[in-house]
Amino acid sequence: MHDHVDLPRPVHLVSSLRFVERLTEQRHRYPRLPDLPGIRRDLREVASRGPVPARVERGRNGREDFLKLYIDGRYVLTLNVTRRGNGYSVSGAYPMGFEHHDEIVRGALRLRTPAWIYHDRIQDLPVDNDAGWDFLRERWRQAGAGATAPAPSAATMPKPHEEFLDALDAVIEEGRRAELAATETDGMISYRRVDASAARRRSARSIHDFQLVGTRRPLVGTRLHVRDRPDLRGRVDLLRGTLMTVRFERPVDLDAIPKVGAFTESPSDIPFKRQAEAVRMLRDREAANPHLLDVLAGHRFRPYTPAAAEPARALDESQISAFRKAVAVPDVGLILGPPGTGKTRTITEIARACTASGERVLITSYTNRAVDNVLQELPDDMVVLRVGREDGVTPGCEHLTLDAQAATLQGEILRRTEPALRDYVPAGKGRGEADTWLRQLDASIAGLREADAAERRRAGLLDDRSAQLTATVDERARRLTAAADEHQGALAGHDAHLEALTRSRDRAAARARRPLIGRLLRRRVNRLAAEHRQARAEREQIRDALATVLRDRDGAEAEARQIVATSPQLLKLRSALDDARTRSHDRAQTAVDDAEELRALIKGAPVPPAPGPSLTALDAFRDRAADALDLMRRRLDLLTEWRAHLGSRTEQLYPELARYADVIGATCIGAATSPELRGLDFGLAVVDEAGQISTPNVLVPLVRARRAVLVGDHNQLPPFVDQQVERRARDDPRALDLVTKSAFELLFPGVPDGHREILRYQRRMPPVIARFVSQHFYGGFLESAVERPHRDALFASPLVFVDTARLPQRTRHERAPRPGERWADKGYANDTEAGVISDLIAHYHGTVADWAAILPYQAQVGLVTEMLAGRLADEEAAAAGVGTVDSFQGGERDLIVFGFTRSNATGGVGFLNELRRANVAFSRPRRLLILVGDTATLTQARDPAFRAMAGALLDHVRTSGDMHDVREIQSLIAREGER
Repeated sequence: MHDHVDLPRPVHLVSSLRFVERLTEQRHRYPRLPDLPGIRRDLREVASRGPVPARVERGRNGREDFLKLYIDGRYVLTLNVTRRGNGYSVSGAYPMGFEHHDEIVRGALRLRTPAWIYHDRIQDLPVDNDAGWDFLRERWRQAGAGATAPAPSAATMPKPHEEFLDALDAVIEEGRRAELAATETDGMISYRRVDASAARRRSARSIHDFQLVGTRRPLVGTRLHVRDRPDLRGRVDLLRGTLMTVRFERPVDLDAIPKVGAFTESPSDIPFKRQAEAVRMLRDREAANPHLLDVLAGHRFRPYTPAAAEPARALDESQISAFRKAVAVPDVGLILGPPGTGKTRTITEIARACTASGERVLITSYTNRAVDNVLQELPDDMVVLRVGREDGVTPGCEHLTLDAQAATLQGEILRRTEPALRDYVPAGKGRGEADTWLRQLDASIAGLREADAAERRRAGLLDDRSAQLTATVDERARRLTAAADEHQGALAGHDAHLEALTRSRDRAAARARRPLIGRLLRRRVNRLAAEHRQARAEREQIRDALATVLRDRDGAEAEARQIVATSPQLLKLRSALDDARTRSHDRAQTAVDDAEELRALIKGAPVPPAPGPSLTALDAFRDRAADALDLMRRRLDLLTEWRAHLGSRTEQLYPELARYADVIGATCIGAATSPELRGLDFGLAVVDEAGQISTPNVLVPLVRARRAVLVGDHNQLPPFVDQQVERRARDDPRALDLVTKSAFELLFPGVPDGHREILRYQRRMPPVIARFVSQHFYGGFLESAVERPHRDALFASPLVFVDTARLPQRTRHERAPRPGERWADKGYANDTEAGVISDLIAHYHGTVADWAAILPYQAQVGLVTEMLAGRLADEEAAAAGVGTVDSFQGGERDLIVFGFTRSNATGGVGFLNELRRANVAFSRPRRLLILVGDTATLTQARDPAFRAMAGALLDHVRTSGDMHDVREIQSLIAREGER
C-alpha cells in the first residue's frame, strides 16, 4: 500500500518537552544522526524534493496514535499531534534500519506538503492551522494498512476468550501493584565515593564501586537508581561491608555519576507492561500466531501431519518424535522433558532444522541460564545471538552477546577494510603519494608540450630555409614533372590507340583469308597495317621524349638534394631540430614513466590503460587518472570517517546483527524489552523450562512468533508466586490457576497426542536414583539409558542418606537466623546439617568434576556458604556451589548434597511439602546424591503427601542405597583421609 496524499497547507512542527535531551542521547550513540539544526534543514529541503514516506502507528499502553516520517532514507522522526490539532510535536529521532525500510515496503503514505516548518516554541504554531491529522488517519485506514484498525469488539470474540484475557489483565495488574509496593522505601542509600570497579568481567564501564555511608544497606540483587537520575539504573552486584558494587543496565562513564550522592530503590513495572502488551496483542488479533488465543483459552489445536524430517544428530525414539512434531506443528506444541532426558539436545535439533528451512528461531525461557544452556549447544555454523542485560548472560555465552559480536564484527570489518584503506591513502589530497605523482605528471606533460612546440618551430625554420635555397631548382623540377605528366598521358593515349588498331588489323586479316570476300578486304588490311606502323613510331618518339624529361627532372631533384645536403645553413638548422626532437622524446618518456608510477597507485577505482608517448594519449590518461584519484579520495574520506565511528560505537550494528541471526536467545521479558528485536518476526519460539513460567510471562515471546513449542516439566518447580497476588487470586479459580500454574501445566492434560511428546529416556542420574524419581514423580514411565559404574571410597551406592535423627534434639534442631547474620533475615538454618554438608563438600572438593549443595532455605544457604568458604579458603567457589532448589533448576552436577534443614518435634516441613522441589533436587546428580536430614521429622511430617514421599524415599535408600548415621561421617572421612 502506497497512497499519495497532498496536504494543502504547510505542516508546522515543534520539539516535545524532552526531544532535545533525547536527541542528544541518541546522537551520543549514533553520531551520524543530525542535530536539531540539521533536522530543521532537512525538513526545509525535503518538501522541494517530493513526497515523504510516512506511516500512522498505533500508540502503545494507552498512548495516542502517532505519525512516523522517514527522512531521506537516513533517519525516522516520530510526531504526535498537538492538543489543538494545529501541528505536531517531534518526540523522537533515530537512524533508519532494515526494519524501517521493510515498514515502508509493507505500506506507507506518500506525503506532499508545501513546507515543513519547524518552530522554536509551541506558542509559535498558528492557532487556526489544521495539521490534517484526522485526514491522515482516515486515508491510512482507507488504504488498508490496518495499523490503526479498530480492535475486534467483544461481540466478535468468544466469551471464554474474553474472560481469559480479562483474568490475565487482572493478574498482571495485581502483580504490578505488588511489585511497586514491595519496593517502596522511605530511606536513601547514601554514598561518599565512587570508583571504577575491579570486578570487570565484560564491560568495565557498567560496573562501579560505591563507598556507603549511613546505616541503610540494600540486599544483593536490589534494583536501584541514583537519586534524581532514573537513567542511572542498575542492580546491587556485591556488598562487602560498606563497599557496594553496582552493575548498571548500560555502560556508564565514571564522570557521569555524581561523586557524592544517594541511591533509591527503583521499582520497575516494565515486565508487567510487556505482559499487558502481549494480552492486548492477543485481544486485538495482532499476535504473530493467529491460533494462539484459541490454544490458550479454548484448548483448540489445528490438525497437522508431523514432518518426515531427520535430525542431524542421533536422537532416541521419543526425541525423534518430539523433533518431527515440533518442526511441523502449526500452532503450539508441548514437549515434556523429565530430568536428564535430553531436552537441550532435542531443542538444538529443532532449531537447526527450522533455521535450515528459513525460519528465524527465538530461544527463550524465564531464566538467563536456561536460555544460555541451549545456545551453548547450538552448532558453530549457525548465526546465534544473545540479547539481554550483560549481567544476566552466563560466561559461556558472552561471545554471543550483541556487544561481543558487534565488537568482533567491528574488528573483522576494520581488519578487512585495512587493505582498502592502505590502497586509498596514496590519493590523500596534498599529502598522498598518488597526488604527488599526479602533480609530477602535470609538470612532465607541461614540459613535453613546450618541447613539442619547440620541435615544431625548428622543423618550420628548416623547411622555410630549405625551400628558399632550392627554389629555382624546385621550380625546374616542378615544370619537368608537369611535362613528364603530359608525356605519360600522351603515351597512355597512344598505347590505347595502338591496341585498338592491333585488334582491327588482326580482325581484318582474319576475314581476308576467307574465300570470295578475302580479295575485297585486302586493301583494308594493308591500310590498317600502315596505320599501326605509324602509331608505333609515334609512340616510340613520345617514350623517348618522356625518358628525356624524367632524366632532366631527376637531375633537378638530385641538384636540390645536393643543395639541402651540403648547405651549411641547413646543416645547422637540421642539427637544432634533432636536438629538439631528442628533448621531446626524453620529455615524453619521462611523462610515460610518471604515468606508470601514478597508474600503479590507482586501486579501488577504474584504472586507465597505459598511455603512449603522445601528448594526446598522455592528456587523456591524466584526465582519467585524476577522476580515479578523486574517486579514491572520496572513498578514503568516507572510509576514514566510517572507521572512526565504527571504532567507537557498536550499537548501530545491533539491529543488523539481529536481522541476520538464525537463532536469537532472550528471556521471556527480554524478547520484548530488547530494542534490537523490535520489528523482527520469528517463525518459531521455543520456550525452555516452560513448566515454571506463568502464562503472563510466556505470552510475551509467544505473541512474537508464528508458532511455538513449549518444552518443560510441570512435575518440577512451578512459577514463582507473589504471596499477595496469590491471596487476592484465591477467590477466582481461573485467576488462581494463572498465578500458581504454568501455561505448560494448564495445557498439557488436554493437548492432543499429535501436539505433545514425552521424552522417556534419562541419561543423567545413576539408575538407583532414577528409579525413585521415575516411580514417585513420573508414574514409572521414565526409563534409564545410562550405565555408569559407581566408584566412591566413602559410600557403597550413588544414593546416600545421612540421618541426624539419633542426635540430641538440641543439637540437630532447626533455628531462625540470629541477629548479625547478614545472609538472611528469615527462613531456617540448621547448624548440624550445615557442618555435615561442609565436611562432605570439603572432602569431595577437588576430587569430583563439579559439586553443588542444594538447600531449601536462604538462611541455610548463607550458613553453609560461610562455613564452606572457611573450609575451602575460597569464597567464590563456596558462593558458586551453594544455592536454593530454585537456583539449580535445569542444572546438573557430578555430586549433589541436599539438606532438608527442617528438624523439629512437630513434623513441620514448611514449603518442603511442594514435592516438585524434591524432584528438582533429587534429579540433579550425575554420579552421587547425598541427602542429609532428620528422618524422625521427615517421616512424621504433618503434610501427608510429603510424609508418603519421605517414607518411600527412606525405604528405597535402605533397600537400594546407602544409609548412614551422621556420627559415622566424620570417621568415614577421617579414615579415607588416612589412606
